[in-house]
Amino acid sequence: MSVATNDEGKKWIQTTVAITCILEVYVFINFFEKLSEWFALETMVPYYFGLTQVVSVLVGLATYIIVFKNPKSSEFLTNVYQEVLKVVWPDKQQTWRHTFVIMIAVTIMGFVFGFFDFGANFLLGLVNK
Repeated sequence: MSVATNDEGKKWIQTTVAITCILEVYVFINFFEKLSEWFALETMVPYYFGLTQVVSVLVGLATYIIVFKNPKSSEFLTNVYQEVLKVVWPDKQQTWRHTFVIMIAVTIMGFVFGFFDFGANFLLGLVNK
């Protein structure tokens, strides 16, 4: 088990929240773009695309600030990081073994469902004739 310092945990938390906020900005920009397509807002609102990008960035920045100014959310994220450090991850051999077993099980279930589908289609074909 690795031992992480408190500063390392803060860096990981800040990075994760920053990436999440960047994704939030991306989603907002795409959302406003779709709204523009649906309702032709770019013709009704001057500088629509610039305005929506500024609003999206402000929302992402506000989310980042609110998360770190709220002591409950900061404490929660610190606790989550501490719990993730306690997770025992499988080694390479176990991962390959589990992957192989899952692939075989999915293949077998695919054949079983395919057999039932073929049988059901055959029986329905007999009934419809």
